[in-house]
Amino acid sequence: MKHKAKRAASLALGLGLALQLGTAASAQGVPTGGYENGTAALNLTQIARYSAGQYNVDGGVMEIVAYNQATEWAYAINGQSGKLAAIPLAGLTAGAHVEELTGTEIDVKALVEAEDSTFQYGDMTSVAISPDSTTLAAALQAQGSNDAGRVALFTCEEDGTLTLEALVETGAQPDMVTFAGDGVVLTADEGEPREGYGEDIADPKGSVTVVDVEAQESTVVDFSAFDSQRDQLAEDGIVLKKGSAPSVDLEPEYIAVSGGKAYVTLQENNAIAVLDIESQAFEGVYSAGFEDHSTTAIDLDKKDDAYDPQTYESLLGIRMPDGIAAFTVEGTTYLVTANEGDAREWGDEDQGTFYLSEDERDFGEEGVTSPTGAITAENSGLEGKVVFFKTEDFDGLDPEKDYVFGGRSFTVFQATENGLEEVFTSGDDFEALTAQYVPEYFNASNDNAVLDDRSGKKGPEAESVTVGTVDGKTYAFVALERTGGVMAYDVTDPAAITFVNYVNTRDFGTTVEGSEEYEDGELDKWVTGGDVAPEGLLFLDAASSPNGEPLLLAACEVSGTVAVYQLGSEDLTVLPFTDVNNGDWFLAAVQYVYENDRMAGTSSTTFQPEVNLTRAMAAQVLYNLEGQPAVTGDTTFTDAADAGDWAVKAITWAEQTGVVAGIGDGLFDPTANVTREEFAQMMYNYASYKEYDLTLEGDLSQFEDASAISSWAETAMSWANGSGLINGHDDGTIDPQGTTTRAQAASILMNFDQNVAEN
Repeated sequence: MKHKAKRAASLALGLGLALQLGTAASAQGVPTGGYENGTAALNLTQIARYSAGQYNVDGGVMEIVAYNQATEWAYAINGQSGKLAAIPLAGLTAGAHVEELTGTEIDVKALVEAEDSTFQYGDMTSVAISPDSTTLAAALQAQGSNDAGRVALFTCEEDGTLTLEALVETGAQPDMVTFAGDGVVLTADEGEPREGYGEDIADPKGSVTVVDVEAQESTVVDFSAFDSQRDQLAEDGIVLKKGSAPSVDLEPEYIAVSGGKAYVTLQENNAIAVLDIESQAFEGVYSAGFEDHSTTAIDLDKKDDAYDPQTYESLLGIRMPDGIAAFTVEGTTYLVTANEGDAREWGDEDQGTFYLSEDERDFGEEGVTSPTGAITAENSGLEGKVVFFKTEDFDGLDPEKDYVFGGRSFTVFQATENGLEEVFTSGDDFEALTAQYVPEYFNASNDNAVLDDRSGKKGPEAESVTVGTVDGKTYAFVALERTGGVMAYDVTDPAAITFVNYVNTRDFGTTVEGSEEYEDGELDKWVTGGDVAPEGLLFLDAASSPNGEPLLLAACEVSGTVAVYQLGSEDLTVLPFTDVNNGDWFLAAVQYVYENDRMAGTSSTTFQPEVNLTRAMAAQVLYNLEGQPAVTGDTTFTDAADAGDWAVKAITWAEQTGVVAGIGDGLFDPTANVTREEFAQMMYNYASYKEYDLTLEGDLSQFEDASAISSWAETAMSWANGSGLINGHDDGTIDPQGTTTRAQAASILMNFDQNVAEN
C-alpha cells in the first residue's frame, strides 16, 4: 500500500527549486489522486470542485448532495446560508486540471413560507431525487424541537429550478430523506431531547415517516411497540438511557432501502431498526455491535504525537453508526455502516437541564483511571485526555467494561430472516491507513491540522458510506469526517472484503484566511484548504453520470465544497497547472511528460508552456529521460550553478555522457535559451548515447528556410524531422534559429518516447 510518488522532473525556471511531486495536485496544491492510483484495481481522481464561497470551522456548510440524471443538475444543502445549491454538471469532463464548478442558490425557506406560513421553518437537513428524476424531496425541521417537521416535494425543471408541489408532515426532527421507489419517500425523524432531560421536559419520539408522493399523505411510524420489550432490547446490547422508554429514546439517523425493507441506523442507541415499508411496521431492532479493543488495536494517546496503537483488555468501542448503505449479492441484502459514534449533549446548564454522556479522563493527572479502573497511566502509558462513555447512565452495556465512542471503522452485516449477522469489520484499518498515507496529520481534526488531536476521542471518525459498482466490482466508499478523505473497499464478495484505495483532497498545509479562532491567545481552530470534512457521499454509475464515467460526489461541511471524483481502472492524470487547459495543442504532451516524470512545472500551479527552454532545463529533461542515474565527479563548467544548484547534477551528467556540449572557454551558459536546431542536436546526441536508430531522415528541402540550418545541425535536424520530433510551421518554415518553448519541448519528448525509444 505504498503511495505511488513521482520523481522530481524538470526544474523550476530560475527558482533553483526542484519540485518533488507526489500525486498530482490541483490549483490549490491539493492531491487529486488516490494514494494507490496506478497500482489499485480502482483509481479515484478529483476532476471538479464546487465551492459555496463559505466555510465554517464548526461545519454545517455543504452537507448532503443529490443528483438528477435527467437534467444533470446536482443539489447540495448549504447549512450556513440555509439554501439549496443547484450545480450544473452537464459537460463535465476530466480535463487538464480540477474544474471549478459554479452554481446558483435556491431559497427553499422562502418557497416553503410562501406556501404555508403556519409552519415555523427551522432547518433543511437532507435532499433526495426520485429514481425517475421528476421529484426532489427535502427534509425540513421545525423551529420547535418537539414539533412535526415537513417533507417538501418539488418538481425538477430542466433548467435546474424547482417548483414546490406539496408540504407533507413528518415526525419530529426529520434528519434524512430518501426514496423507496418513485412513489414513496422515507424520512428518519431523530426526535432528540434537545431541551435536555428532566421532569416535565418532553423527549419527542423517534420515528420513520412514510410519504405517499402521489396522495401527498404520510404515516409516522414510531417505536411504541417496543416499550414493552425494553429489557430484552437492553439484553441484546441496545443502548438505552436509564428511565427512558424505547419510543422516546430510539433516535433514527439514516436509512438504506433494499428489497422492500428500510434499514435505519439508531446512532445513539448503537442499533439498526428494520422497517417493512409496505406494512409500515418495524420488524425488529438489532445491535450494531462493538469493536473489541482487547484484540483490535486503537490509538488513544493524543499526547505522544505518534501512531502508537495499543490493545486494552477492558475496552470496547460503541460503534454508533451514522451512515448506512445496502447492496445485494445473489439476492441477499448486505448492509454497510459507517461507525462514527455520537455523544448525547442536550439542555441548558443555567436551567439545570444539561446532560452530556461523555466521561473525560485526563491520564496526565495523578491517580486518574478509566471508569472501571482497569486502565491507568501506569499500565497503559497514556498521558492525555480520553473521552469514555458514561456507562452508569445507560442500560445495554457491561458495567465491568470501559467504552469509547465510535468504532473508527465500518461494518458489513448480512440481513437474515432472524435479524442481522455481522460478516466483516474493518477494525483498525482506518487508523493504520491514515497513519501510513498522512502520517504528519494522523487523527487530525477537521477544525485543525494537529497530529493526534482526535486520538482521545473518535479518531478519524467514519461519517457516511455509499456503495457502487465499477467495472463489474462492487465497492464501499467511506468518508472520514475528521482526518478527511474517502476510503474505498472491494465488497464484491462479502466473505473476502479488501481495502483498495484512499483519496484525500484536503490541503493540510494551508489555512483559509480569516478562519482562525483563538483561545487564551493561542491558535485553537482553523480551516485548511481543499476539501475538509466530507459529510455526505453520492455514487453515480456510468449510465447516470454526466460524463459517462462512474463518479463519487462528496459534500464537505467545513470547507463548504463538493468534490467530484472520477472512478475507474484507468489511472487518470489531472494536471495541477492552471495555464494548461482543455483545447490547448500541447495538452496531451504536457500530460505525458508530467505523468512520465519527463518535466514538472515551473511552480506547483504553473507549467509556463510559452516560456523558452534554457540549456539548464534541456540538460535536466534529458537527465530525467535517463532516469536520473547516480553521478560521480564534478563538472568542468565553471558556470554550471548559474541557473541554480538544482542544475549542477544534470549538467554534470550531460557533460560526462556527451549529450550536451559546452559553448567553449569552460562555459555551459545554463541560462541561455535553446534554439530548435540545438535541441534537435541534443536529442540526436542522446539517441546516439542510447544506441537508438539514427537512420531515419527527413526532407529538409521542403522548408523555405532550410538554408538557415547550421551545418553542424543538418544531420540532427534531418533525423529529428524524419523521426517526427520536429515538424515545420504552417508558413512552410522549420525555424531552426527560433527558440524552443517548454510546450514544444514537451511535444518533442513525447514524440521521442513514442517514435524513437519504443522502436
